[in-house]
Amino acid sequence: MITCVSGLMAQELADYKYIIVPQKFEFQDEEGEYELNGLTRFLFIKYGFNAYLENEALPADLNESGCNTLYARADVSGFLSTNAAITLVNCRGKEVFALPEGKSKIKSFKEGHQDAFRKAFAKLEDMGYSYSDEIVTKATITEGENAENLVPEIRKMQAKKEEVAKKEVRVSSVINTKQETVQKEKELTPNDVKDSKSISNQDPFFQSNAELVLVSVDGSFTLKSSVSGFDVYEGSTKIGTATKTSAGSYLVSTSEFTGVGFYDNNQFTVEREIKGVSGLVKMIFTEK
Repeated sequence: MITCVSGLMAQELADYKYIIVPQKFEFQDEEGEYELNGLTRFLFIKYGFNAYLENEALPADLNESGCNTLYARADVSGFLSTNAAITLVNCRGKEVFALPEGKSKIKSFKEGHQDAFRKAFAKLEDMGYSYSDEIVTKATITEGENAENLVPEIRKMQAKKEEVAKKEVRVSSVINTKQETVQKEKELTPNDVKDSKSISNQDPFFQSNAELVLVSVDGSFTLKSSVSGFDVYEGSTKIGTATKTSAGSYLVSTSEFTGVGFYDNNQFTVEREIKGVSGLVKMIFTEK
């Protein structure tokens, strides 16, 4: 029912800080089929959520002291049309939110699936989601909790923590040895300063670079650093902004396109939506 997008359901969503999107929904035959998983993450970010694919580097406070994360589920049905049903469940598998069903009559499998997903997300624009750290989550994950009560993603995380704990014992002696070596190297090169351009996977905003300018590979667009992120220019004309989110990505909104930006190997990548084009189109920016 469409009315569930606002009011009480919006408030319950505000209890959760992150959304994790799987690499493969149950109805898909292979990971990333029809590019739906990346599109789902993109659409959640577009409408204000902190969303990650499950294979990305995840936040350190993910379910750290409570159930602050939701997990995306999706199913597709229909014969003459493609109907997309997208839901969010918490760490115990309880359904917290269901998007209105998205329907598409496009016959192409890829375009029809993507169109149905986009239509399912359309109502989120009016919801005004906003997570608050002041909200205390209702569910708390206790140490040693019965794994059967948790969603598969949480069970994987617990198993990984146990594996890491075992490795820490074996690694500690190696770390002590390496620390001694590093200290000696520092003493030999006390004035060695790295060029900021050689630092990979680091947001330039942490490098105190107030005059950062990034240019698209084809030279058509320019990003100039601002207080909230970037101003976007086409030639000499400002066409929009790229605003940094609490998740570290950038929500790009211009008169020409909308998208999500992020740093990747010293490059700034914008995954953008273009009218009339199926899927997301990548645009690469490098420092001028």
